[in-house]
Order: sequence, then C-alpha cells, then structure tokens
Amino acid sequence: MKRGFWFFLGLLLVSAVIGSAIGEIIGLLLPADSFARQFFTISSAPFFGPAEFDLILAKVTFGVALHLNLTALLGMIIATIYYLRTL
Repeated sequence: MKRGFWFFLGLLLVSAVIGSAIGEIIGLLLPADSFARQFFTISSAPFFGPAEFDLILAKVTFGVALHLNLTALLGMIIATIYYLRTL
C-alpha cells in the first residue's frame, strides 16, 4: 500500500503530540531544580501567523503556535524512520 504525503504529515503531527506529552510527564516526575527536568521540558515555540482575512461581513484571523520539546523531536525522527522503512 502506497502512503502519501498527508499520511506522513499526520504521522509527524501525532508523533510530535505524543512526544511532547511524554516529555512533559517526565518533567513533572523529576525534581524541580534538576538539570534533567530542564532538559526534558525546554521547548521551542515557533509561531506562524497571524493571517487575517477580511470577508466584509467578518474578519477572521488564523495563527498556529507549536510547542516542541526534545522528546517531540525524537518522536518525529522515529516516525520518519518508520515511514521510510515501510515504503
């Protein structure tokens, strides 16, 4: 079965969400002042937008912010390897 671009994008999104959740859970279980907690909970938040659409009747604004931590990145790498191996 050939999997397309949208499957790959969905796989990356799901793996990023699961990886972020795992990183946050690990961060909650570690002591507050430890290096390991800072390592797992440090994140980057790229922001795309805002894009405004003026439709005369209403004005719509779209924007997306992603909060990615190290475990989310690791999950995305694992998902990419999985995707490439199953082609």
